[in-house]
Amino acid sequence: MPTKEPLRRVKRLCSRLKLPWSAVTACLRRFALAAVLSQGFVLGDHAPFSLGYIAASGSGLEWAAALLGGLTGYLLGMDTSGALRYAAAAILIYAVEFAFYDRPLYKSRWFMAVGSAVIAGITGFVYLSGAGWSQVAILYFVSELLVVGVSCLFFRGLNGENAPDRGGLLFLAAALAVCLARVSPLAGNAGAALAVLLASRAGAGAAAATGGAVGLAVGLTEGGTPLLGAVLAFSGAMTGGPSARQKRLETVLLFAACGLLIAAWVQGGTELAAALVLAALLYSLLPEQLLRRVDKYTCPPVHAPSAPVESAAPSSLAHTQFRLEEQATAFRTLYEHIHESVLRGEPPESSAVIFDRVAERVCAKCSHHPVCWQRHRTTTCQALTQALSAMLDRGSAELGDFPGPFRSRCMRMEEFLRVSNEELYRFFNRQQYRARLKNNRLAVCRQYAQLAALLSAAAAQLGEEPERDPSGSAAAERAVAQLGLEARCDLRLDRRGRRTLELWGNGLTPLCSDQGGELLSQALGVRMEPADVYRVRQGQRLIFRQCPPLAATVAAAAKEKETGQPNGDNGLWFRDEDGVLWVVLCDGMGSGAGAARESKLLMTLLKDFLHAGVEPAAALTTLTGALSLRGEFGGGFTTVDLLQADLFNGSAALYKLGGAPAYLRKGGTLIRLTGSALPAGLEMDRESAPDVSRFRLAAGDLLLLVTDGITDGEGDDWLRAMIAQYRGESPRELAQAILASPGAGREDDRTVVAVRFSDRT
Repeated sequence: MPTKEPLRRVKRLCSRLKLPWSAVTACLRRFALAAVLSQGFVLGDHAPFSLGYIAASGSGLEWAAALLGGLTGYLLGMDTSGALRYAAAAILIYAVEFAFYDRPLYKSRWFMAVGSAVIAGITGFVYLSGAGWSQVAILYFVSELLVVGVSCLFFRGLNGENAPDRGGLLFLAAALAVCLARVSPLAGNAGAALAVLLASRAGAGAAAATGGAVGLAVGLTEGGTPLLGAVLAFSGAMTGGPSARQKRLETVLLFAACGLLIAAWVQGGTELAAALVLAALLYSLLPEQLLRRVDKYTCPPVHAPSAPVESAAPSSLAHTQFRLEEQATAFRTLYEHIHESVLRGEPPESSAVIFDRVAERVCAKCSHHPVCWQRHRTTTCQALTQALSAMLDRGSAELGDFPGPFRSRCMRMEEFLRVSNEELYRFFNRQQYRARLKNNRLAVCRQYAQLAALLSAAAAQLGEEPERDPSGSAAAERAVAQLGLEARCDLRLDRRGRRTLELWGNGLTPLCSDQGGELLSQALGVRMEPADVYRVRQGQRLIFRQCPPLAATVAAAAKEKETGQPNGDNGLWFRDEDGVLWVVLCDGMGSGAGAARESKLLMTLLKDFLHAGVEPAAALTTLTGALSLRGEFGGGFTTVDLLQADLFNGSAALYKLGGAPAYLRKGGTLIRLTGSALPAGLEMDRESAPDVSRFRLAAGDLLLLVTDGITDGEGDDWLRAMIAQYRGESPRELAQAILASPGAGREDDRTVVAVRFSDRT
């Protein structure tokens, strides 16, 4: 994508400089965080947070970036005297870390916490002594040193390879809210309220603790509200709980209502109300994917009931996800380097080489060679250049292409003309070979990019762990008990809120009946259907999935070109575990056994890719590139129609690689879906991609896929009339009627696939 090109250039620069991209991003992150924390002022003009962050950072390259960030923030955001004080303390802290990082004493979590507080005390005492020491000044100074040490202790929990410590995240949220308060009290209060809303997803206790801590920190800033901590703690306790992650709108409204109710009774209630409303608005606009990433660090893990199937540990999953992302980055970098080299390629061969080769074969043996190529070399080259233009345009050389003086002087003109045609033919062959070789190299190169995309998608899916619903699991166990059975239940929600129920126990077969499914559906409030049954050591394992509201009926009718010959068209359809209907129709080149073999191969490979969770566009692009390479050794091409229909929300997409038009009837409107992409297996340039038509399906809609044996799109009025006038409810009846129509062709294999959508009853 164009927006990612600057980032890719930076990555390539880092690769040339042999700087790991992960190390560069870590340094930038530490630099930015230290600079921001240097603007967190409490108890007047004291800024202790960045000193604690630098003390917790260590002594390596990343930690040097934290030092530079803190120095930059202090020097740019404070007056000269205060900036020099904190800059001196930061440099001394880093020097102590550098000197003691390999000593056993340094490994103690208290060493740098106490050391940073002592260093801040020494430098602060020197700089503040000139202003005198009042009782308030001493209290504020001692409080600052405590905050420096405590900051170091909490920020240490943000380092390391494991998930950040929740206490460290809470302290960081409080420090960032204090930094926002320097921009404006409204920004600080809103930031504190937003931190409480995020913490409410981890439970009422976490929300109340976050509200009290962050509110207290912001209240200590200049212009802060003293009762902000109490307001946020109460609001967080009322809104936190399992429902905070499932019903975001209700959480936002309840949080705002609690905050506004208290804000109306305290001083500065107007500012508090504005901050709470602003935080609620920002929280409601955050993307769900970002909130789920926050949940990984803030929400405690929910343990499922003990089950015979063991799952991978979270650390193992995180490690696997990280490895997949690293592998994707490696393949993407490899693609960029190879792609650039292939595009640059060899310099094109000059057409002047034609007559250079002719001269070697003919003129070198002629007695007039010194006259033509030495004494009259300029005249000879001008004559051949004039002839070359006409030869290249026509594709062959003729006697009239050469000027008269050249023809009269040449002693072997007939042989010269014959060899010129031979060398021109060879020149064209070399050009064609080089172009084909470049296209094949680009096709192989694109496979690296596709592999990188597949690995990235796999890593993203691995990171999307489903949510568990303990209350729903308990309701399912109570429903099972009504049938006199005992089972352990685990209800999970995917990122789109769709439910999957797993049950373990003995004698659970009655649950697969209509009565059992209805009982579970009533208990969970949504319709469930049995999906899989497994035998395990402790009995049975049943999986129920939420039923989509749309139902699809698929039917096909086919006729081969010649009786007794295989049909070159192949198709299949299936519904995956996410409630998505896939319909594939492939038409191999020609007819008979060869066409059937090609279309079946592509259909089988495409089915494997879709079952593996590969995105349809990526699957088609990958297969097209692979089949185009195979086509170099005698393979053909295959047209593809691929329907992807989500039966939950009705969103659908039709991917086309060549082939006849498809037809969608919505109400009284008939839509003709066409495309211009080449079939799979033909050479494709680097910009080619499947044609995609996106639309929304509803009950009563009808979709037809046909091969070009029925119609190639020219003169299809009869077909459109049949589809528009059909009033039945059987897609099989319509498919057979179209196949038997006199308008259908007879010179190729013919296949019709009809899909009708209806409400699930």
